[in-house]
Amino acid sequence: MKSRFALLSMLACLTLVGCGNKPAPAPESSKTPDPEPVVNNKVDVFVLSGQSNMEGSTYWKHPRSDTPLLEDYLEEQGMDTDGVLNGIPSVLTSYYGYYYPNGWSNAHTASEDKSTPEARLTPNFQPTKVGMGVGDSVNGKTDMFFGPELGIANTLAQYTTEDNPVHLIKCAFSGSGFHKNDGATWLSREDDPRKSLFYLLKTYTKNCLDAIIEEGYEPVLRGFVWHQGESDSGSTTYATEMKQLISDFKDEFVDYAVDQDKDQIAFLDCTIYDGSKQTYGKSPEVNKQKLSIANESDDDLNFCVDGSFNTENGLKLEIGDDAKGGYNTYHYNTPDAYRLGEAYANIMLENNLLDW
Repeated sequence: MKSRFALLSMLACLTLVGCGNKPAPAPESSKTPDPEPVVNNKVDVFVLSGQSNMEGSTYWKHPRSDTPLLEDYLEEQGMDTDGVLNGIPSVLTSYYGYYYPNGWSNAHTASEDKSTPEARLTPNFQPTKVGMGVGDSVNGKTDMFFGPELGIANTLAQYTTEDNPVHLIKCAFSGSGFHKNDGATWLSREDDPRKSLFYLLKTYTKNCLDAIIEEGYEPVLRGFVWHQGESDSGSTTYATEMKQLISDFKDEFVDYAVDQDKDQIAFLDCTIYDGSKQTYGKSPEVNKQKLSIANESDDDLNFCVDGSFNTENGLKLEIGDDAKGGYNTYHYNTPDAYRLGEAYANIMLENNLLDW
């Protein structure tokens, strides 16, 4: 027993001595390196396209009376106006478009180089703010206008950061349609900018995605956002042609979709105006087809904003009141252009179309 006790005492002493000394440093080569910080460089991208109400043909400030229409509306809603006036850095927009009958000669673009048609397709992402609409490009009045990008950006701003900004690519053409007797159309698939609006859309979108990559981000194309149909309001084939455009767009950019699955690219649309001021044709027919794409599709990521005056939950998006920002008889009043953007953004948020 004594010898066992002595041995235990000796081991205890050695243990205590060992605890009192620092271990020898490990050789440099055997050290485990510190883990690299995980950097999320993915950014969500939405492409905005269609006709003039997407292009941006609503006054944010009236050019004749200098009335701050948008500021007044946002203040009435209890919203801050700093971001929309000075820029929202967590949602960046690059834009290109033109008034259809005048084509290239009056193109309006974020690109600083406007020397050639090709140069105008150069991206230039900027914090989203007022003045990114095309509006009356014929008379040079462009900085007075805005489109749905503003309501989208201001709504998403509370969920986004400058480190991973959402990118909006806006490429829309006033007066455009699937059926036009002159110039470019949405039907043509020729690689000719003077014949095919799809060619312009895919070229500008690709240029913008390349620019995002050059900034060190990995673009993830989350949605194709559309507003158009006035020029095709009497068409009975609109749904067929629109589905083809959606399919072609998704095929073109499948590599940028989540998991390279083109069905993960959402499609967001909106009905066209159907109130008492209508002057351009038969909106109910096209609106019926628009809703069919969203409601009858097997794809859960097809959506349509109901802007109608004639349905219970329609947003009643109003047009053509000059005193309220509606530039001529075809374009949304200031509150309604902003509300359209809000509606698109709410679809994005409610259906998890952004990577938090």
